Amino acid sequence: MYICVMELSAHIHYLLYRHDCVTIPGFGAFLVEQKAAYYDAVNQLYFPPSKVLSFNETLQSNDGTLASHLAKSYGISYERAVMDMHQQTIAWKESLQKGKLSIPTLGDFVLNSEGKMVFTPETGLNFLVASYALPEVPAQPISRTIAEEPAKQPVYFELEQTKSRRVVGYAVIAASVLALFAVGSNSYINQQADAQWESEQVLREQAREQAALSVYDLGDLPTLKIALPKKTEPVAGFHVIAGSFRNEANAQKLAAALQRKGYSGAQKLGHTSQGFYQVSFASFPTKREAYNAMADIKRDNYPDAWVTKK
Repeated sequence: MYICVMELSAHIHYLLYRHDCVTIPGFGAFLVEQKAAYYDAVNQLYFPPSKVLSFNETLQSNDGTLASHLAKSYGISYERAVMDMHQQTIAWKESLQKGKLSIPTLGDFVLNSEGKMVFTPETGLNFLVASYALPEVPAQPISRTIAEEPAKQPVYFELEQTKSRRVVGYAVIAASVLALFAVGSNSYINQQADAQWESEQVLREQAREQAALSVYDLGDLPTLKIALPKKTEPVAGFHVIAGSFRNEANAQKLAAALQRKGYSGAQKLGHTSQGFYQVSFASFPTKREAYNAMADIKRDNYPDAWVTKK
């Protein structure tokens, strides 16, 4: 059975909703990266969050994701699925040499002047399930202005000279009476406050003496137990794979050999659903750390290393 380009692209499109990286052995890897919602001020539109598609030509090692999915979907062996993918990769590269390669539901490829592949994804692709089919929302800015009120002319009052002198005299007399009243009131209030403070001080001293002479029987107090939160270490879910074996003993041998070469984190991983024992160079909590480590490992004469998530 030979898998045609339309069927293979549909399976890659399906896997990109569930994986951040889908590798086609000998061709490259399709990657998705989450992008936050944003506002286009020119077109006055809000766009929902999304996962945008890109392509990396350097990631060509078989991570088993696509081959395992094809084997399960078509009821064929894993090895047959790898062979069918290899045939499709050859056909894609021949199309590229002739000009433009279009992969349905994914995008287009061309070769630049240096012979490198340049990928342009299809318009409108969004691999984020949470915002699937969400359209862009028009949003126009709201203009808020404050209406200016006409300035009011100040109003001036004029008193006759004789009346103004009389008013000033009354004001001086009233101010004097109020000042005398305020002084007397303040003196009376201060005396009352001092007397109250002295009375309260006497009551406080009596309460302290009584408390010092009292004996309290509280009985047996319960033991206080404090449960401190346990420090959780980050889970290393991304692994840089060195090889995959049907035989567990061969996997153990490779892990021991890598440890002797200085890869202290090398280990045999658990049994996969396809019946393989994978051996990792090291494990990391984030995808970025795993891919950075993989680049260093490839430069250390291990070009077939790849990253998987468990």
